[in-house]
Amino acid sequence: MPDQRPGDGTPGRRRGRRLRHRRACAARRARLADRGSGQVKRKEHIDWLRNLAILFLFPFHTARIFNDNPEFYVKGPENDFSSALVNVSSFWFMPLLFLLAGMSSYYALRKRSAGSYAKERYLRLLIPFFFGCLVVVPPQAYYAMKFHDGYEGGYFEFLETYFTDFSEWTVLTGISPAHLWFILFLFLISLALLPLMLRVIRSGYTPDWLGRPVLALAPAVGLALLSFLPEIGGENIFVYAGYVLLGFLIATDDSITEALVRHRRAYLLIAVPGAAGIVVERFTIDSQTSLLFTAWHYPVYWATVLALLGYGKRYLDRRSAFMDYFSRGAFPVYILHQTYLIVIAYYVLQRDAHGAVNFLAIMVPALLLSVATYEVIRRTPGLRTMFGLRAPRRSPRPLPAGEARTAEPRATAQENTATRQNAATPRSVATPRSAAAPESAAAPESAATPERR
Repeated sequence: MPDQRPGDGTPGRRRGRRLRHRRACAARRARLADRGSGQVKRKEHIDWLRNLAILFLFPFHTARIFNDNPEFYVKGPENDFSSALVNVSSFWFMPLLFLLAGMSSYYALRKRSAGSYAKERYLRLLIPFFFGCLVVVPPQAYYAMKFHDGYEGGYFEFLETYFTDFSEWTVLTGISPAHLWFILFLFLISLALLPLMLRVIRSGYTPDWLGRPVLALAPAVGLALLSFLPEIGGENIFVYAGYVLLGFLIATDDSITEALVRHRRAYLLIAVPGAAGIVVERFTIDSQTSLLFTAWHYPVYWATVLALLGYGKRYLDRRSAFMDYFSRGAFPVYILHQTYLIVIAYYVLQRDAHGAVNFLAIMVPALLLSVATYEVIRRTPGLRTMFGLRAPRRSPRPLPAGEARTAEPRATAQENTATRQNAATPRSVATPRSAAAPESAAAPESAATPERR
């Protein structure tokens, strides 16, 4: 019988560990080769999940108008459908957006320096945040005052008090970032985690344990502990920072996402009954924040996000003409959507109509107006900057006919010289394909950022 060291396990287990080690080493070599060539493969499922989450905000915030929570800018008659929709979805879609932002940050930092990454975050997050707070958000408070308080003054008269009176710091009538808190949080988290994210990339660390079905649930403990830290405006930036970091770590190795695909059904079996229990809790005893309930909630939250990521990778990792279009406009649509919803709802709710009719009469026009406004924004250079869009790419200017004729023989001579040099190069010293990949083969930059171009 062969010798066996204590704790080594059976020979089969040792072979399994060696195989996993070889796979991890091969994956790390592949990552280093990709990093050297500047190639970043498009992750289509990330775009799909992010865009679907942003589109889901239209029915979600429309449901906020009709759910059982009285604190919203305008309110219609309550109905159980809207209350159930808000309760069953409020705990997963914002964590999903932060997790996807963390994954995008990994791909961005694979191609950019820390300074370039920070500059991009400033241009694409902070500037749109301030512009949105100054221009997009105030109409929400104006119509809230008209609806709840019967305010009869004009809009510009309202602005004089809105920007100068800080005594009322509420979501309804006072100055606030409204739904744009997500952008501010993402900017602050991105800069705060930047040193740690750079350290992970430089060390080549990959959390292989996230690919194991039981250990992958362990981050729920950390998220639950972070939830006891102080909140800002009713939202916990520390918990969302945890989701960003976890998304970043998941993106370090494609094998982790593949493992989530394999185990997606197990995570779904945790998420569905757990979510049903949370809905029952909120309808009966209201949301609880004790240690016992927190220990139950966060494993459900985390399993739901893992299930969505696994199913998204399995079924949504493909190109789509609509998603290619919407990915470019998702960020402006996010900034605009709630203002359109509230303004439209103010006038729709003055009619006596059925709840489903009102729901659709608010949601559908708001979606159409948001997309139509994006079409105006993307054609207006100044507005592109205010809404976080990059300048459009310019096609190279064609050479004059004379210069084109003289340039063609020169290029042909250079190609012939390069061909002779390649023929004289021994095969044994050929450059590896990953190192010789041309820069033009790099993945589009939009795969590395929260929003496409």
